[in-house]
Amino acid sequence: MLAELRMALSVDKEGFGYYQSSNMQGVLMEHLENSYAEKLHQQGLKPYSQHIEGREEKEWVIKTFTKEAYQEIITPLLCGEFSGFCIEKKDMHVKILEKRLKTMGKGELLEEFYSGSLNRHILIEFLTPTSFKSDGKYLIIPEIRHLYQSLMNKYSAASDELTMCDQETLGQLTENSSIEKYRLRSTCFPLEGVKIPAFMGELGIYISGTETMARYARLLFRFGEYAGVGIKTAMGMGALRIKEAKK
Repeated sequence: MLAELRMALSVDKEGFGYYQSSNMQGVLMEHLENSYAEKLHQQGLKPYSQHIEGREEKEWVIKTFTKEAYQEIITPLLCGEFSGFCIEKKDMHVKILEKRLKTMGKGELLEEFYSGSLNRHILIEFLTPTSFKSDGKYLIIPEIRHLYQSLMNKYSAASDELTMCDQETLGQLTENSSIEKYRLRSTCFPLEGVKIPAFMGELGIYISGTETMARYARLLFRFGEYAGVGIKTAMGMGALRIKEAKK
């Protein structure tokens, strides 16, 4: 089960944006059962992502991609009692103005894979700072292999129906995909006193090869709209969405 909860916010101070996302994870943890919060702490790949969107009108977006995560994370936040919170580190008081929930079964996602319309051009927008880590170094330029590897690992960790992390498939996806345009900028994501090098912007990818391969790639990026891509997606990094690309 895939779920997206959007909460429109009113903040009493300036300076609230994606750079507060790590503090928002702390707010989220405060509203979870202790046993589940501890379980999340022990997990490697988290079954949710969260981030802040908007320049003028702020939204807190929380997305889950397992049934358990939906029940344990989103369900408690839907109750009427959760109408606001405080970010104590910044002395910010936040009021929740509206909550909007959207859900989609994984069967619907797979239906798109098998019979949805096919567009080999995919335009991806990275909404929050995105980065990858390899050999102890941060990578601030998006490489196709790292994009697919991250998405495959996240999908495999969340799926009982389909395993996607084999190296042969990763190699085929990488070989049959090419960057056809980009509009990116370097940035940083502040996290506990450290600035993580990252990038934001748009990336256009063309998928050649078989129709199955092209559908496979699109499925991964559609899942990435819920899971995010790269590192620290539970703390606000790596949020993405697919934009309409011309065929």
